[in-house]
Amino acid sequence: MRSPSPLSPSLLGAAVALSAAAAYAVAVALSGLPLSPPQLWDALSRGSFLAHPPLRFLVSCAPPFALSLVLSWISLRAAPEGLPALASPWRRLLSVLAPLLLSPFVLAQDDALRRPALLALCFGASAAVAAFLASPSEGADRPGRTSLREHAPVLAIIAAHAVTFSTLAIVRDHAVWSASVDLGIFKEALWNTLHGRVMFSPTVGYSFLGEHFSPVLFLLVPFYALSPTSECLLIIQTLAVSAAAWPVYLVARDLGLGRLTATLLAGAMLASPPLHTALLYDFHMDLLAAPALAWLVLALSRRRFGQAFVAIALLVSVKEDMFIPAVGALLAFALPGDARDRRWSAALGALAVGYCLLAMAVLLKRYGPPPGVPVYMSDGAEPQGYKFLRNFRHLAGPGGPLGHLLGQPVRYLLWAFTEGRLTTFVTLLTPVGFMALLAGWRITLLMPLGIILLSDNPEIVALRYHYSAIQHPGVYLAAAFGIAALLGRSRHRHRAARAVDAYVLVASLMLVATHPSSMASRTHATDTRAVTPHTRTVDRIASLVPPRVPVSSSTWIGPRFSNRPWGALFPNGLDRAEWVVVDLQRPAWPASVEQRDSTLLHLMRNGYGTAAVEDGVIALQRGRSPQGNPEAVRQLFVNRRYEVEGTEQTEFPNCSVRDASASDGRARVVSPDDPRPAGWMVFGPFIRLPQGQYRVTFRLRASRAGAQRDEIGYVDVFRQPGVTLARRDLVPSLFPSAGWRDVTLEFSIDDPGGAGGLEFRVHTERNWELGADVISLRPAGDEAAVVRAFIVGG
Repeated sequence: MRSPSPLSPSLLGAAVALSAAAAYAVAVALSGLPLSPPQLWDALSRGSFLAHPPLRFLVSCAPPFALSLVLSWISLRAAPEGLPALASPWRRLLSVLAPLLLSPFVLAQDDALRRPALLALCFGASAAVAAFLASPSEGADRPGRTSLREHAPVLAIIAAHAVTFSTLAIVRDHAVWSASVDLGIFKEALWNTLHGRVMFSPTVGYSFLGEHFSPVLFLLVPFYALSPTSECLLIIQTLAVSAAAWPVYLVARDLGLGRLTATLLAGAMLASPPLHTALLYDFHMDLLAAPALAWLVLALSRRRFGQAFVAIALLVSVKEDMFIPAVGALLAFALPGDARDRRWSAALGALAVGYCLLAMAVLLKRYGPPPGVPVYMSDGAEPQGYKFLRNFRHLAGPGGPLGHLLGQPVRYLLWAFTEGRLTTFVTLLTPVGFMALLAGWRITLLMPLGIILLSDNPEIVALRYHYSAIQHPGVYLAAAFGIAALLGRSRHRHRAARAVDAYVLVASLMLVATHPSSMASRTHATDTRAVTPHTRTVDRIASLVPPRVPVSSSTWIGPRFSNRPWGALFPNGLDRAEWVVVDLQRPAWPASVEQRDSTLLHLMRNGYGTAAVEDGVIALQRGRSPQGNPEAVRQLFVNRRYEVEGTEQTEFPNCSVRDASASDGRARVVSPDDPRPAGWMVFGPFIRLPQGQYRVTFRLRASRAGAQRDEIGYVDVFRQPGVTLARRDLVPSLFPSAGWRDVTLEFSIDDPGGAGGLEFRVHTERNWELGADVISLRPAGDEAAVVRAFIVGG
């Protein structure tokens, strides 16, 4: 490579100016990323700094300015041979900084979840161009070796991923955020299998094999026999997903990709934010399909058809619809392959499809609900036949789904790439630069994406819960084939390989840093889970329930009662339950808050006595003396108290922080540099109160944190729909120091029948740092009268 020419002062000045412009553009994009369209336009109308204090906004420009300067320097110092189009330093400078300069245009997307992926695309493109320019024209990766040392980087990533997400999942469970639906269901099925009832789940009402035909669960029975705990299933699930990266890496190496490229592909898959959601939402057998699918592709690529048979058997044993990824993998090798590939693929495909159709048509019915038992989680409007076709209702009708797709291809193609489906497509393919689309016939590995792109179930489309797991291996394996095809056609293979590496690394890191599904994102959609005094109270009260008695429990406590013959999800199963255990500090699903509270009061009036009550957790026992019920009513309903950080009812998730001075060592704290707009730190809990006078106390703290404005926020008592019963502005004089202060509101319920839908809310303007710890409610008048009103139902 020839030496670069000396840089002129004008060129250096232009580089600094363009770097400053790029830094401002990136700061605008990052600041507007979480804003809804109305909020964004309001911020833009309030000046060039999007309503932020100018000094704070300029400080936020510093990191992107430093990055832009580095990229500019790389582009100017590069003197690439054989690239006449980039011989001019001005062209190189603009080519590197253009994606960053254009980054504010990602805010034009109304779907805020699509913006992080497009911003990652901008960052990745800049990094790729810089790497392309800076790389030597020739070079080669070391040939692959079979030694452990050769594969050490990817093995370290796999191990780190397994340890990290196993730990996070276990902490989440210990913090009472695992649910009966779905972790509890699988624990029930495995425990009952060990005790002679094949995959029976009391929550489902019949064998889980009648809900999803998943014989792969039998492979977990020995492990559950050794350790019948939540940790057992959560660790197995995480290990399965982590292990799926190994075949992805090996396929990439087999295709001639270098160790770095293959390692980055495997690591990018494990780092994908939607996969964080899947791993940290209980246990689902769907995640066990990820390594089976990756292994299947590896076996087919190496033409080891015996291994492919075992892999496809494992894959379809996970769930009855796994013929879709199986067929996609088989087509990827049959279409470009020879006669032997096609024969094996046809045979394996026929077995997979035939088995899955048998499972849907016969085996699910065989293990399904017996007469008189309702279908689990039925909405009463499912299509005839396979229950889960309800996720594709718009494809129902004469001719079935296939007839609709073939008869109206343009309609469904447009459907697949609009609204949330387009967002999901972009989010999954951005970390690999859409290079999966260059895979030729191997593009059929993307067939599992069709489940998302054709669904009309918003939870599937948005990749909530576990729905993204099976898509990831196909995307990253197709990307490996696409990258190999791209490099094979490139006249500058070494430079192109380094550009791919830089893109995958930077785009993945940027998506991890900004996407709400990512554990590392400031705007992560859930709070950091932690064991607190409240969770220890839950465990202590749960331990009072005898091991084998029937229990109806709220969903977040449910997994603690799974290893027994019978249990139910409160408020179900009350005709049979000997014990009822409910945590009022957690969401009331599947009941509403009012339904949950009224059911508990009904039980106390009709034969259940309080065995224990503490910190919002109650255990009721059938036939027990009702002597303790008035005190339970006083604690739970009259003198309510709940931790702000213990509720999901907030517009500021992921703001639960350690605070030794808070009541349980944690509090929800929103600082001025939070990227989200002003909003509710806490709302809800939508309770009902009888007629009377009440006093609600908010334990808050506030500090100026350099703020120039005095508007902190306000607290209020709000009644659905649309009635404010009391309000108080939070002003600096309320917080003479940074310590906790009680802010009290009094309000009255004048309706003789009481009032429902009541909320106690804290709103932050996000000018000051504002913390919220505890909200407490008590009567302002005769407490005994309110207790009596609850007990008698007044």
